[in-house]
Amino acid sequence: MTKHTSDIFQNPTELKLDKLSFCPTHAKGLQEWLTGVSILQLGTSSKSLFNALLEISELKCQEMLRFDLIQILHPTLENILTSLEKHFANQGLITTDRNDQIIELAMLLRSHFAKIYIDIAKRCEQQLNQQKFSIFSFGHKKSLQTARMASIYYAIQQLTMLLYQQQMLYTTPMPGQWLATHQLIDCAIQHNFYQSNLNQILGTQHQISTIAQAYSQLILLDIFNTNQIRPAEIQGLFLCSADWAKLIQILPKETTLSRYAVDTTKDHPPVFNTHQPGHYQPNIYISTQNLLDHLTETQTKTGQYLSKNEKLFLTPALHFHIHNLLTNNTERRHERYEYSAQINICFGLSVAHFYLSKGKNLHETLDLEANYNIHNESSFVNSMDSNMQASLSNAKALDREAKQIHSAEVLDISVNGYRIKWTGETPAQLKTGEFILVQENAQSQWRGGVIRWIKQSTDKSLEIGLEVLTQDMYPCAAHIRTDRNTHNYQPALLVQTSQLDQVATTLILPGSHLFREKQTIHLRLGNEELKVYLTKAQLITQSFIRFEYELLNDQQESTVKDFINKQVNEVKNHDLWEALK
Repeated sequence: MTKHTSDIFQNPTELKLDKLSFCPTHAKGLQEWLTGVSILQLGTSSKSLFNALLEISELKCQEMLRFDLIQILHPTLENILTSLEKHFANQGLITTDRNDQIIELAMLLRSHFAKIYIDIAKRCEQQLNQQKFSIFSFGHKKSLQTARMASIYYAIQQLTMLLYQQQMLYTTPMPGQWLATHQLIDCAIQHNFYQSNLNQILGTQHQISTIAQAYSQLILLDIFNTNQIRPAEIQGLFLCSADWAKLIQILPKETTLSRYAVDTTKDHPPVFNTHQPGHYQPNIYISTQNLLDHLTETQTKTGQYLSKNEKLFLTPALHFHIHNLLTNNTERRHERYEYSAQINICFGLSVAHFYLSKGKNLHETLDLEANYNIHNESSFVNSMDSNMQASLSNAKALDREAKQIHSAEVLDISVNGYRIKWTGETPAQLKTGEFILVQENAQSQWRGGVIRWIKQSTDKSLEIGLEVLTQDMYPCAAHIRTDRNTHNYQPALLVQTSQLDQVATTLILPGSHLFREKQTIHLRLGNEELKVYLTKAQLITQSFIRFEYELLNDQQESTVKDFINKQVNEVKNHDLWEALK
């Protein structure tokens, strides 16, 4: 199992076994052996199956027999892999040694599983090209063609599962992995069976029924997962991609809707269909327009177009992420510059609110006493109770660990962010899409930002991309009034940004289901309360939403300005770290 895998997908497996060592070398013998393998003994069964997989791949036999043998193992192998993947799917980003071994075993199994189908497809292709088939060997030729087609389908299916596994771990594909995938679809397109219905040919009932759809699903995983989403969303994306694959067009010729392009001779994922260097010569084009139309419809038609998986997994944050990728050119625009430093960082909107409020919890910043005289006695008691519960839940949420300020090493910087290295344990809040505060030293001002992407690096460390959103942000609170005496206040930030002498004010609110576009909410600035209308979401992540907003009463613009000016003056006259001494 320690075989070197760096070139697994491009080097053909050497055929060196005359027979299988663990059972008779035919389908019936393998089936009987398989009944004695207990899936409950995960360690023993995975070792036995891995050995069986390797022996079948090295067996000197007809490719149709090899295909039949691996098909017998297929369901059990898939069950074993599902069990192994459960062990590491919900673990921390930096794992224990035991988990590393489980991950390595799952990766090896999955890659060799894909490899055996790749080998069968390539050998069938070779035989069909080299052999002269007489009229009497028509049945043999037909069997080879079916084995080639089915093997390409199952190979791409396994390569999709391998990429999904790698994305759940925030790691990168193996060398040759993309090239192998492109070679398979290229073969299917050349012989014009990439859109043939495999379910009709093989008598199966796969949700994805053609090689083109299988390839589309794999492409979607790559296009949408730019290391910017969380494991639960990676899983949701994978499940939805089976529905969306049918909406993707894979074409050998360019059209006006070809958004992505592939050069099948390169070990590289699809690229934007823009002007490429001379050595990159695309021969497959991908259109995602039908999927974009579908996703736009799902927003306007109250969910009647949604599949079961979309209803479960297509959250506002995931929809925003995908829609953004399908409508904008998201290729990197800013150059990175080497920069060596340590930065301070803390995670979460509640924690940001705490530090920007000079070490006060949310309930301490509300100045609610100023409003108590307007209630009668019973409503005063009710509001006291609800505020007490809110403050208790806030105090509970912000424990010592959550409030910890961490230090991280900066690897390089760009116009609007940092790339940092993280070693050691990862706090629970270190997730993509999380709101953060960063500062370069204890004397400098906090800046607000977001964790854009995470990648596993070598030596048990992570590379993390941080985008800085603003330096001018002021802690406040927001709530939606459900009845007159209930105030479920949420931490919020009033944010100012300047562009071309225009100052824009936006709101950052928790990314819960509470806040949405075209909604009126109550904004509390100190002891003042204003009604605001949330117009457009500029950014939606799993942690927070940044909204453009309008005041319902324009006369209160001065209240907002006074609040900001007061906060600015306080920051100037107060060392933020004093509160923590």
